[in-house]
Amino acid sequence: MRLKPKRKASRIKVMIIILIPVIIATLAFSFVGLFYRDSDRIYPNISIAGVDVSWMTKDEAINALNLSEFEQRIHDASVTIIFPDYSELIITGEDINLSHDAISVVNSAFSVGRGQGFVRDTMSFISRHFQDTRDFGIFESYDTDKLFTIVEEFTNDYNNRLASTEPIIYSNKIIFTKGAGQELAEKMIVQDLAYLGFFDSYETGQPITIDYTLPETVTNSAELFAVHHGLHVPVTSAEINLETLEVSESMVGVDFDIFYAVEMLNATESGKTVTINVRYIQPETTTEYLEDLLFRDSFGEVTTWVHGDNNRITNIQISSEAINGLVLNPGDEFSFNNVVGVRSSAKGYRPGGAFVNGETVSVIGGGVCQVASTLHAAMMHSDLTITERHGHSRSVPYLPRGRDATVFWNKLDFKFENNTSFPVRIDFKLDGRYLTASVYGTATHKLPIRNQVTLA
Repeated sequence: MRLKPKRKASRIKVMIIILIPVIIATLAFSFVGLFYRDSDRIYPNISIAGVDVSWMTKDEAINALNLSEFEQRIHDASVTIIFPDYSELIITGEDINLSHDAISVVNSAFSVGRGQGFVRDTMSFISRHFQDTRDFGIFESYDTDKLFTIVEEFTNDYNNRLASTEPIIYSNKIIFTKGAGQELAEKMIVQDLAYLGFFDSYETGQPITIDYTLPETVTNSAELFAVHHGLHVPVTSAEINLETLEVSESMVGVDFDIFYAVEMLNATESGKTVTINVRYIQPETTTEYLEDLLFRDSFGEVTTWVHGDNNRITNIQISSEAINGLVLNPGDEFSFNNVVGVRSSAKGYRPGGAFVNGETVSVIGGGVCQVASTLHAAMMHSDLTITERHGHSRSVPYLPRGRDATVFWNKLDFKFENNTSFPVRIDFKLDGRYLTASVYGTATHKLPIRNQVTLA
């Protein structure tokens, strides 16, 4: 059955009414697609790092992001890690090729909604008007291999130093490093510190400093005691050997407080150093002091004239030489007869005049009384104690009465005691007819109490 012309026209009209909007929409869609899809503008509702870059070209977006600020932060970014020995690991952005991806992000923002074909690209453009803002972040990147290499080289160097560190001994101090050879720096921990510190520096725009602390270690007391044993020198005062009259070597004591050193190291962080002062202890009596003391003071000196013949001079010479250089140690008693001995011709003594029972007679060794008398006169006013002395029965020509001393074998003797704290030396010299007796010692009553010494 054929449609009536009226109904057919009606349908055509309806179709035209329907097609016109479709055609318009299609034309509009095509226009939008052709115009915006191929434009150099970023789609709407897109931002980068919080900056709205909608409808901007790439260059405009880059300018809007103010990348100079990012570049400056990259330039200024650095981290300094301070190790326990105060050495510094410094890493800069240039060292690890620090960079940002802003250009790549702008390209990504521009690519949103594009590259899917004409229809889908156009639909994406239209839909961006009704969607929430999409924000792209700018991220930093760095060369991880370079960062690890820098950390590894520095940490290896530090560990080598720490492992080989021994106590440093100076004249007045010792420097100990806690944990030397026991604990090493961990490369991965240092790398993490460098990474975190570095990007804190980038975010704040300021250099970052971090202290690296080693794991705590126990103080190696054995090493300290070994150092103490090698360094310690006991203080030693000088002494006089009364047999040889040699003065022993005095020693300056060297020491440090080992227990204080252990305590200090226990309270110190691993890898840190502790300085311990070395003490020098002066001896109460030095070798030089004692050597200067020996026979320092003259206890007396007297010279007498020797009269008579050559026999008498010979007897005086033999007996004075027997005494010359004699040393009396503290507490020793001098006995003229014991030192000189029997005056006999076998020893070279000759007959000479002597007083016997008030008479002048010739005896072997006559004249030796002048040696005893000269010695008595030399020491009679000293602090030495005279324990035996006899005067002549008649005045002698060489000394006033009371200053002489007569001797006779096994009957009369001249004795005195060294009651000082130091040795006493007796010297005789016969020069022509002049006989000189000298007595030397150390006047202890003149010495400060602190300089009194114990004699060996």
